[in-house]
Amino acid sequence: MSHMLPGPGYYNDEAVRGNTLFRQYECQAADGTPVDLTGFRARWRGVYGDVTVVKDTAEDTLLLTSPSNGTIGLILSPVETRLIPLDESMKYELEIIGPDGSELTVLWGDMVGKGGWNTE
Repeated sequence: MSHMLPGPGYYNDEAVRGNTLFRQYECQAADGTPVDLTGFRARWRGVYGDVTVVKDTAEDTLLLTSPSNGTIGLILSPVETRLIPLDESMKYELEIIGPDGSELTVLWGDMVGKGGWNTE
């Protein structure tokens, strides 16, 4: 998934419940060049009712897979994807946090739970 800055993009997505989900996000400038995220943090947050899943590069739960190329890697575990009810939407957002603490939402959307009847 790519997103050109500025302003948050909106993306619908799906997660198969009970499966590992991997997404790679690429932040790009308006001209399509990668945004250098060296020295920045990133945070992904998903919310459904009382359930909140937070992934943050400061906690090594979200990955800056290639900071100089603006690439962020998200992994949701089977336990986490099971938290998204079948055919319901978890609202999510991806934020970039600057060295000065400023926050910029770069994308947001709905993550819909699909299939995955297993409970293991």
